Amino acid sequence: MRGLACLVAALAFAWPAHGALPPGYGGTLHLPGTSALRLPDPRDVRTPLESSLVRAVFDTLYEVRGDQVVPSLAAAMPEVPTEGVATIRLRPGIRRHDRRPLRARDVVDALRRADRDGAAPWFEGIARDDGRLAIEAEGELAIRVTLADPTMSLAQRLAATPTAIVLGRGHGTGPFRARLRGGVLHLAQFRAAARGAPYLRGISISPPRDRESELRAFDLDELTASWRGAGLYGRSGRSVERHALPNKTPVLLVVHRSKRDRLRALADGIDRQRLARIGLVPARSIDASLPEPRLTGTQSGPIRVLVEQGDRFQAELADALSARFDELGWRTRRIDVAQDRLAPTILGNGWDVRFVQVPPPTASTRDLLAATWMAIGEPDEARRVIAGESLDGHASRLPVVVLGHRRQTLHHQASLLGVAHDDMGRLRFDSMFFPRDDTAREDAR
Repeated sequence: MRGLACLVAALAFAWPAHGALPPGYGGTLHLPGTSALRLPDPRDVRTPLESSLVRAVFDTLYEVRGDQVVPSLAAAMPEVPTEGVATIRLRPGIRRHDRRPLRARDVVDALRRADRDGAAPWFEGIARDDGRLAIEAEGELAIRVTLADPTMSLAQRLAATPTAIVLGRGHGTGPFRARLRGGVLHLAQFRAAARGAPYLRGISISPPRDRESELRAFDLDELTASWRGAGLYGRSGRSVERHALPNKTPVLLVVHRSKRDRLRALADGIDRQRLARIGLVPARSIDASLPEPRLTGTQSGPIRVLVEQGDRFQAELADALSARFDELGWRTRRIDVAQDRLAPTILGNGWDVRFVQVPPPTASTRDLLAATWMAIGEPDEARRVIAGESLDGHASRLPVVVLGHRRQTLHHQASLLGVAHDDMGRLRFDSMFFPRDDTAREDAR
């Protein structure tokens, strides 16, 4: 009886939130999108919100926490390679979103698909057999990896976002399962998640809205949170909390290959303080530890600015740049392209400049630089960075204009608790919850 009393006392003080009960399971977060909606894809992350959603749906074999790489889906760090072969063992009992057990062959297939789908530079240092990654399943829970470079940090490589284990469109092992339906992105709670069950029952992300529409929906409780502010004209009839995300995503102006001789003039003509009004922290390099690109060239002719349709941030950037360029006497034209036409348009010649955001794939500066080269379509350069070549040299050769770093603040109802971010600046959706009484009311609807 004495032991039971001690246990009860310990539980009573386990959650220090003014005597409140620990979070219950339930409630739905209603969030506005910041760009055209699509299923989360670890190999094509374009915005900080998309990076957060990828983390909510998919897991990597390892993850970076502070200065350490720790196991995630893996049971332990890779076993010491013997004759160039490393062994990774999976945690037993992990379930996929389809409820089937995660097996070694699932992971091997997922990594090989990632290699084909654009993550190849992240596997630099792993040997290849007839062009395929030299990785094999050994039984149900072990994976053998043949290393071309025995000195490589295999765990560090497999902690990068592009190497996340994708088991189907919107399906992985993360806290939420994703589905795009009726123009709305739905994330449903997955109670058997490898990292543990999330508190929220679901997350509903609606298409982007203009500022007044978003704030009006927030005031009317149609949205739980807003990226635009606390309410119409800065006022709100209820308590609102703010969570500022770290400024970790560089925003670049990428110039078409055939027009790179105008980079220096464009960089000199940009008023970064004007861009700060629409959500940028002014900067000239992708990271404070790296030099800014060494650019050359002069401006001539009109400038066609490519913008992804539905991405309000890109649209605001384009309009701000156009206003500045008009002051300098440069003619500009904005070209809005639908998401499904964006990739072929980028490959064509119908544009001069476009915007690229680079959410970090890990907390490493080297990985951020590699991701920047990948984002502008230079995988060979990304591979050289990952292989260990000089960071300063690669950073100074970037054929881009760095505009600054993305600044975002989430304004949310005070009843939404546990709002936090990880070391890469991604929202931790799995830690968010509503008080039990709010949850009970919503579940009763």
